[in-house]
Amino acid sequence: MIHQVKLLFFVSYILFNQYSIETTIFTCNTFASCGCSRYNVDINARIIGGEPAVNHSWGWAVSLRVLNESHFCGGTILSPEYILTAAHCVDDPEIMNYELKVAVGTDTLSDNNEQRIFVSNIFIHPHWASRTKENDIAILKLKNPIMFSDRNIAKICFPSINDLSVAIEYPPIKTSLVAIGWGYTTSNGELLSDNLKQVTVQSIAHQEIKCANSINNISIQFCAAVVDGNKDTCEGDSGGPLMYYSELYQQWMIVGITSYGHGCGVSIYAGIYTRVSMYIDWIKSITGPDGIIIVGKNAAHMNIISNRLFIGVFLFLILTYYCTYNCNQI
Repeated sequence: MIHQVKLLFFVSYILFNQYSIETTIFTCNTFASCGCSRYNVDINARIIGGEPAVNHSWGWAVSLRVLNESHFCGGTILSPEYILTAAHCVDDPEIMNYELKVAVGTDTLSDNNEQRIFVSNIFIHPHWASRTKENDIAILKLKNPIMFSDRNIAKICFPSINDLSVAIEYPPIKTSLVAIGWGYTTSNGELLSDNLKQVTVQSIAHQEIKCANSINNISIQFCAAVVDGNKDTCEGDSGGPLMYYSELYQQWMIVGITSYGHGCGVSIYAGIYTRVSMYIDWIKSITGPDGIIIVGKNAAHMNIISNRLFIGVFLFLILTYYCTYNCNQI
């Protein structure tokens, strides 16, 4: 019996240290006015190259589509009538002839139950530069409003920034950020992901070589990547949000728009993102003051839970139960 108990402890040790899943679950008040979705965000730090998102955990995710429902870019829900995306996604003068529409309320491109709404107008930033990708930001006005009675749909929050000196350096260097999208899962661009994926990256200093090699304007663009590459956004993710979870307000907010990069997950290059904090006034000029919601309004309650805790408690209960009935025989 002693050997059996030792074996049980040994197996428990192996399970705890080798197979525990290093995930972080972000729970928040689903009734918050922005930055919280129907289901909790669950992020696995060990996944390389991105991971499938929990269904309906990113309620503001948007798929831009044309003609035969082909997905080509991402976007973010601002309000019932407005979508935020990248300028390079919609700067084709003929795009309105391609039946441009958005799909919201789904995580699966092949799903037929989402809301599909035609775009009535496109507002591209007046200083958008296609060569350098500066001011890579655009707003889409929808022909019909999004129905928020669908619980799978939510709005994103914006950072609370009133000072240019803060806006020009937001998000801070070494901030952990999450990007989402249906982009290509390999750098050769063979296949879009049918399911919404998420990837965790870190904002990096513009002086770092992998950023300096790519960025054109450090005031309105910033870099994000991981040390060894492998994780990145890719073609098809463009226009989608790069987000930060505020522990102070316990809500998700958009800090970047996926803009461009050299390849996908290449270790010597970082991904480049439009610095959203520099465009809040411009966005309001299009959508009106009610078109965006600043983080902190109706702030949610957050609780971060590590799966290691669950595994530890589970193993403790097993050992307690086992010893209750067997240890007295040792």
